Amino acid sequence: MEKRTALVTAIGSFAADTVIRTLHEMGYRVVGSDIYEKEWVANSLDVDAFYQAPFASDEEKYISFIKDVCEKENVERILPVIDLEIDALNRHRDEIEKDGVRICMSDHDTIEVLRDKYRMTQLVRSVLDSLEDEELKSAVRAITSIRASEVDFEEVTFPIILKPVDGRSSCGLYRIFQEDQLGFAFSNIMDPTKLNDTSLENYIVQPLIKGNVVTVDILRDGEGNCRAVPREELLRTPNGAGLSVRVMEDRALQNVCYKIAERAGIKGCVNFEFIKGESSGIYYFIECNPRFSGGIAFTELSGVPMIKNHMYIFDGKPMEDMPLQKCGFITRKYQEIRM
Repeated sequence: MEKRTALVTAIGSFAADTVIRTLHEMGYRVVGSDIYEKEWVANSLDVDAFYQAPFASDEEKYISFIKDVCEKENVERILPVIDLEIDALNRHRDEIEKDGVRICMSDHDTIEVLRDKYRMTQLVRSVLDSLEDEELKSAVRAITSIRASEVDFEEVTFPIILKPVDGRSSCGLYRIFQEDQLGFAFSNIMDPTKLNDTSLENYIVQPLIKGNVVTVDILRDGEGNCRAVPREELLRTPNGAGLSVRVMEDRALQNVCYKIAERAGIKGCVNFEFIKGESSGIYYFIECNPRFSGGIAFTELSGVPMIKNHMYIFDGKPMEDMPLQKCGFITRKYQEIRM
């Protein structure tokens, strides 16, 4: 019997290794792509075919590349691993999802909301306002988010976060602790040659809250079944990838995540990010990444098979009755590979 083929993008990213391994265990033939040369990407050794991809920011060239690979390799499932590719694929899914090809991510309108940090914060606030359970309402809050174009920066209480509404991996994010740092941020964001520069309309302002990041991997199927696995990230890279984590159970947080996922219409695997207030212990919702988290391997290692069930969902199947996660500390190590 001929194997089904899946295309995994950005295979140099943290999530790719466990995604590729799981797909092989499920019997898939795996095609991988990345912007770097094959010899620079260790995971290129683990895929059945490798293609060097153009930057997704060159959208026309990138989409043409995806369509060509799908045709050459008889791809049935596309698993985008980074946000920039998700944005491009979402805008062109009607021309890509033909002849049995399916992009394994939430529906078009859902992605539009999930990738907009301002709209997603408003959605979360609406969910929290509708709760009747006081325990849930006291456990989680939506962080205050204001469009930067509407902020009077002379009245701001520092420190603040200034970041793009559709940002990814801390790109374009500024942590501003005092007023004189605003000039540096504005000089990078705005074009001084334009009298009516509107760049700030694409940024939001949030208070900087001290505390550890808590990432929750979320899986939701077409029938509304949902699973949430939280982890506290103890060590992270500058771009926000967890290195040492504590997988945990927090029913209040998980129950709120189920309600957010339902309201947003999430399908498949995504991840929510919260900051757990250092002194308050309150979880402040920060954003949703509509893809596998960089630390999805931690959830898999805790005993919850999210990637396999993600694939089931995009075959129109409900998720399995999955076990509870094994709580505790998990850490990542790097390994050198001779290419």
